[in-house]
Amino acid sequence: MFKGELVRVKKVDRLRYNTWLFQAAENFYERGNFEKALKYFERLNRQHGKFLEPSMRADCYAYMGDIYLFNEDYTKAIDYLTKAIGIDDSFPHYYYLLGMVYQTQENWRRSIEEFEAAAKLEPKNSIYIEELGRTYVFTGNLAEGEKLLKKAWKLDHENVGAGVELAGVMFSVGKYRDCVEIIDEIVKSNENLHDGIVEYLESLRADCMMGMDEKAKKRRRGRKKKKRAKKKDS
Repeated sequence: MFKGELVRVKKVDRLRYNTWLFQAAENFYERGNFEKALKYFERLNRQHGKFLEPSMRADCYAYMGDIYLFNEDYTKAIDYLTKAIGIDDSFPHYYYLLGMVYQTQENWRRSIEEFEAAAKLEPKNSIYIEELGRTYVFTGNLAEGEKLLKKAWKLDHENVGAGVELAGVMFSVGKYRDCVEIIDEIVKSNENLHDGIVEYLESLRADCMMGMDEKAKKRRRGRKKKKRAKKKDS
């Protein structure tokens, strides 16, 4: 075997091994064994990082960042996700994960920036828009949050999180009738809702009905006051 052929064989063997190691790490991640997955990703990056394809290296960093987010090690999560974006700045999910880190830290400005970047790259992704809207709600900007959550819910009626968050915002701003309509849409669009979500929605519906009754009472009291004022003037 010539030297050039030997080098090609080594490259093929290395590629196969790296692919196997990456897939093994992914399998551990998907099964929820984050400790094992992290060891495999770290080993792959430490020992073979310079031989990895850029997309695989970026994914390694992103997986590691997500695991560190789960482990509440936010400094490392930010570091690895930033590295992933540095390698591939066109993949929206990296920005989304980084946004989740900043959201968890209550760094609303940076969280909004990252979710906006993700949504710009994938404008029809309901999850990205939902988290952007949710972050605006956290900042107290309910109007912008409601607008974005409406968009997220309209894009995907199976995104229960967006619908539930939207219903809660509408209740908070006194849009009780709209809130009930969203609750009905959620229940109609999703047959197998978790019991906890069903209980929350029913409780929210009851609160909306009470809110509408109270509004109706205020309107009636207001009309009575106007009538009494007219009689007094006459």
